[in-house]
Amino acid sequence: MNAAGFAVNDRGCAFGDGLFETLFVHEGRVARLDDHLARLRCGLSRLGLPEPSGDQVLAVLDEAIKTGASDHGTTGVCKLVVTAGSGPRGYRRPEQPALTVTATVGPLPPVPTEPLALDPVPVIVEGVTALRGLKHLNRLSHVLAQQSLPAGRREGLMLDPAGRVVSGTMGNLFWRERGGWHTPPLVGGAIAGTRRAWWIETLDARVTPCAPGRLALAEAAFLCNAVSAWRPVGWLLGRALPDVDGPPADGLESVAGCWQPPARAMRPRQNPWPASLSEAMADSCWGRVALAEFGAPCEAACPTPPSPQSIER
Repeated sequence: MNAAGFAVNDRGCAFGDGLFETLFVHEGRVARLDDHLARLRCGLSRLGLPEPSGDQVLAVLDEAIKTGASDHGTTGVCKLVVTAGSGPRGYRRPEQPALTVTATVGPLPPVPTEPLALDPVPVIVEGVTALRGLKHLNRLSHVLAQQSLPAGRREGLMLDPAGRVVSGTMGNLFWRERGGWHTPPLVGGAIAGTRRAWWIETLDARVTPCAPGRLALAEAAFLCNAVSAWRPVGWLLGRALPDVDGPPADGLESVAGCWQPPARAMRPRQNPWPASLSEAMADSCWGRVALAEFGAPCEAACPTPPSPQSIER
């Protein structure tokens, strides 16, 4: 299925049973496509869902990008959604889920002209351990966090129940402290961002637990997501940061006001769907960072239950 609509009994709509990828599209090509596909395949494995065929996913993407170009131009944002498909009532999936794969392309969101101001939002972001880092479809905490922002604010800091910094409402956080770069660990409902992985490798950033008070040591900070890999922060917890100059790495390019990794990363698809998930992980920036951070991040969160014959009575 490649239409933009979903059946009323689709499990993605009913239960959030699925994943999505937010893709930056320019001149018909997707930035960091290999990272997004590695994350998608890893997420499907962790949810215990089958993989769609690479040809199916790429065909859906191509169709959406072609349609989007005629409606919005050659630069925009693509949302790729993969759900567990339609099924009967109840939480349990069919034995053989028939996945729904859809994609739509829309215009770029407004680009902030001023550095961001970040303060904690009143919405605590909690998460199930089995879903740590996944870009799953249930993002209600982030929706409520955005709703809580005062007029004129585009972003805020999300904290976990222990009061530690998790991320922004729409991006991963990096801060510079004593000359080194840091980012919070993926606790709560934080997403393992593709641009987060790129920055960790590019800046040799450390994954560091962070209470809000630690950010008093920040010399510079930024948020990143697939739409813009660098969104500078000018005010952090009410304090003006001393350094809000250009991106902290050479080679970033501003495309329609959105910062993206070097153009060579936006290459035509040559081998976008490797033969195995392990190959996709090893050959992508996102996969390498995930393996280093999680160890074995692609093991299914819900292993196959034992058969009744194997249970001791």
